[in-house]
Amino acid sequence: LDDVTFHRCVRLSKFDQDRTITFVPPDGEFELMKYRVTSEVLLPFRVIAIVNEKGRNRVEYDVKIKPKFKEQLVANDVVVKIPVPPNATAKQKHIKVRSGKAKYYPTHNAIVWKFRRFLGSAKNGYRLQAEVHRLHSVKETPWVRPPITLQFTVPMFTSSGFHVRFLKVIENTGYSTVKWVRYITRAGQYQIRI
Repeated sequence: LDDVTFHRCVRLSKFDQDRTITFVPPDGEFELMKYRVTSEVLLPFRVIAIVNEKGRNRVEYDVKIKPKFKEQLVANDVVVKIPVPPNATAKQKHIKVRSGKAKYYPTHNAIVWKFRRFLGSAKNGYRLQAEVHRLHSVKETPWVRPPITLQFTVPMFTSSGFHVRFLKVIENTGYSTVKWVRYITRAGQYQIRI
C-alpha cells in the first residue's frame, strides 16, 4: 500500500506495531482510510482496441471491452472515451454498438461510449465499431494517438486485493451496532494506449 491516509479517529501507534486498525468511530458514516496501490493491481476491465488508418481519409475503430470482475457485480457509470484525429468528422450511422450508447463529440475529439450499468456476467464483453473521416488541411501533421480513457465505479470490488478479514466491535454501553464494510473501486487515471 502507498500513500495510506487514516481518519483522525485511528490509533496510529497500534497500526505501526502490528498492522491492526483500532479506532473509536465518530457518529454517522465516515471514511476510515484511503490508499493508493502501484503494483499488482487487479484491473476491472480489459480493453482491446484496433485502430486502422486507411490512407489519408479514414480511420476505422474496433474496440472491445470485457469485465474482469465477478459475475454478480455491476460497474456503474462506465464511460469509454476513444480519441479521434483533431481534423476528423463522423456520422452517427458509422458508429455501431449493441450495448450502451456511443456518440461522436467534435469538441472533445472523441467518440464517447457510455454504459449506465455494465454487468460482470457479460463475459464476452461489448464491442464498438466506428469509422471517422479525416478532413485535409494545408499543413498536414501526423496524428499522435492519445490513449483511450475509462471512468467507472465498481462497488464491492477492490483492485488492490485488499480486504477486511476481521471486524470486531467492542461495545460496553449496550448500544446496538451494525457491522459492515463497503468497497468501492473508482477509476483514477485508467488509460489504454492505442
